[in-house]
Amino acid sequence: MSNNFKELAESLKAEWDDDTRQVYEAASEEFAAEVVERADLGVALAAARKERALTQSALAELTGIQQAEISRIERGIGNPTATTLLRLATALGQRLTLAPIQDHRTNQASMSSRKMK
Repeated sequence: MSNNFKELAESLKAEWDDDTRQVYEAASEEFAAEVVERADLGVALAAARKERALTQSALAELTGIQQAEISRIERGIGNPTATTLLRLATALGQRLTLAPIQDHRTNQASMSSRKMK
């Protein structure tokens, strides 16, 4: 019997067939890439806010978005809607853009082009 979750998970993974293992690995890569993208977005948002000498509370007042939500987004753990991102960008004098990038699995550095501009 396993003593902790990691041991339990590893013992269960050992029983997976190749297809299951491939699906798991692909999903894990996508999740890791999304975590990086959210963190990058948060860093860009915080930088734009600080560049304008705004606190999170002041930005919350300008946008009507709760300060706690702004904090979550800046820490990379929020899940903002497009409307929320547009309101933040507008208040910060920024524009959201979609730009082509290389596959995140082959070039992690390309993710910086996804930052809020």
